[in-house]
Amino acid sequence: MTETKVPSSPRRRAFFIGALVLVVVALVATLAATWWIPAYRVSAARAAWQPPPDAVLSASMRERPVPGWHANPADSGLPRSPGSRFAVSDVPFGPRPFVGSIGSDAYFLALSGSDDEPQWWLIGIDVRSGQKLFDAVPLHSSASPPKCFLNGPNDVLCLSDGAPAASAWVIDRHSGMTRYQGPTDLRLGYGTLVVEQVGIYAVAHTQDVGAFGIGPQGETTWFVPGNGRLAIESSTPQRNRSQTLTAQLEADPRTYVSTVFSVADGSVIEPEIDDGYTLGGTAFYTGGFAAEVDDPEGRSVEIAFFDEAGRRVGGHAESGVLSDGDVDLPVVSSEPDDEKIVFSANGDKLFETRYGALALVDTTLMVNMTDSQSFPEWQQYNMRDGTAGPVCDFPMDDYLGHHESTLVFQFSQVSGDVFLVARDLNSCERLWSIPKEAKSLERVWLIDGTLVQLKDRGAELISLVAPK
Repeated sequence: MTETKVPSSPRRRAFFIGALVLVVVALVATLAATWWIPAYRVSAARAAWQPPPDAVLSASMRERPVPGWHANPADSGLPRSPGSRFAVSDVPFGPRPFVGSIGSDAYFLALSGSDDEPQWWLIGIDVRSGQKLFDAVPLHSSASPPKCFLNGPNDVLCLSDGAPAASAWVIDRHSGMTRYQGPTDLRLGYGTLVVEQVGIYAVAHTQDVGAFGIGPQGETTWFVPGNGRLAIESSTPQRNRSQTLTAQLEADPRTYVSTVFSVADGSVIEPEIDDGYTLGGTAFYTGGFAAEVDDPEGRSVEIAFFDEAGRRVGGHAESGVLSDGDVDLPVVSSEPDDEKIVFSANGDKLFETRYGALALVDTTLMVNMTDSQSFPEWQQYNMRDGTAGPVCDFPMDDYLGHHESTLVFQFSQVSGDVFLVARDLNSCERLWSIPKEAKSLERVWLIDGTLVQLKDRGAELISLVAPK
């Protein structure tokens, strides 16, 4: 029997070719979507992202700075004697000279008289001009120094634990008027109602009881129950001053549930999560916070991102934990490869790395490729497009601030003969340095864009400005 070949229909052949083309197109589209859509989302997030407030110098520091204004304690009303000085000490738990700042208004602790029983003072200085904000405010006379805190936009709170009883001073930070002076239940150090600085507010806490606000007569006001261990983001002064929220765990050690609340008025933030779900570990940054979300059985199910009102702005469904990073952004670490993912405040993925410590200078992310702080290798990445830059051995633990590509570092607390150094972000080269003065106990702060240096064992403050 002869086999008869039936010629294929042109229509049928076209149908099969068309179907094959559709399959290939669908496969290519799926593969492209798998790679391109996530990459596009990251690219779009980077383009829309604005870096958080940074430690920016108000003037160029390409050249070694020179002294600007000078201010000594006598300019604010202390006796003109050798014993009048800003309260600097080489003892780790000694008095701290710099209380804090709001805008260009900066506050310092000073002393006069004998070393056995000095008179303590609060001084206010405008760092733009070096002029006093008010006449120095007298505190107490004692060998035990007071400690002062910002307490909201209008007050400075100073405390003394000295005998015969603890005392408080509540001082108007604009005029220097003492609103209250008298006994208080607040304390320094350890124990009950211990005061800490959180953002621009003084907050008291007692272990396994909770946190308290502080009022105009040194009294406690609002109360949030918990274990009393506050989450304070204090890696940099700029970051610490911007903190408006904090958290504490429940007092019951068998649970791991966080309560987020405002340090201004104690209002508890109710996050947008499902009923029965709770918050575990938290991290705070400019614009909001991130938290590990646990299901009713206590299992961590995701990391979610919230604005300052607790509204959910994003989520990260993959497993991981929030990192205690030095950048003012949420960072999630995953095991076992210790991969780190940097997110925006809106919960958008910005960058991914497998290496160590992170630092952020404007839109440049720096990743330490070693485990060493003493001998780091900071690989730079442009956060706008992810491109790699140079590798520098910057001492980022001592980073003070920057102006464009000039980074300034201070070394007042370590051995060596250098006090202040500037280096170029692009070339890694040292631009200039200022040597230490022997036994001077020098300090330097970046306050509202101005470098303010404490010199001569507390004898004077000066500003450091760009040469003309």
